[in-house]
Amino acid sequence: MNGMAFDKLALGIGIGVETWGLRNQANLGLTGATTGTVGAGIINPVTTKLIVPPVVPVMLFSLIGAGMVGPLTQPLAVVVATAIAQAFTTSAQYAGPSVGVGVGSDVSKITTSNASTLITALMTALTASMGSGSGLSIMATGLGNGIANLLMLGAGIGSVNGIPAPAPGAGTSTCMVV
Repeated sequence: MNGMAFDKLALGIGIGVETWGLRNQANLGLTGATTGTVGAGIINPVTTKLIVPPVVPVMLFSLIGAGMVGPLTQPLAVVVATAIAQAFTTSAQYAGPSVGVGVGSDVSKITTSNASTLITALMTALTASMGSGSGLSIMATGLGNGIANLLMLGAGIGSVNGIPAPAPGAGTSTCMVV
């Protein structure tokens, strides 16, 4: 797959993932542990870093499981797993409240990655960018399951900002990707 068809596929995947995942904790959320001084604060997105590993077999087996088999399955899995991991690792940030810690640090893990809503978002975006086709639902299902599962491997670090207190504290955070 190359040229215009690949460009349209990449555009559809990008729009679908962005529409689904950004600023929507029900679709893509993190849960974390915070340490620092007691209180309540917020995870400042400017201080956060998400890391998503490019695990190609996760994407490949999701595509195969959805029924997408053929000579383009493995190259598509490599490209999508690498691109999603790189996009989130280089650009994604997260934000949310910290309960129990006013100033300190946060370590979070992606704990919510809703594949069913991602499949719907991908179907819509891919239909808009590529047009409809008989294999589109198979591809959207494989991509949606693969991307959602790949993102579940992601984790992040950041800082908690708030009002400092004189006592040490530990707490939790619930965040969304921004």
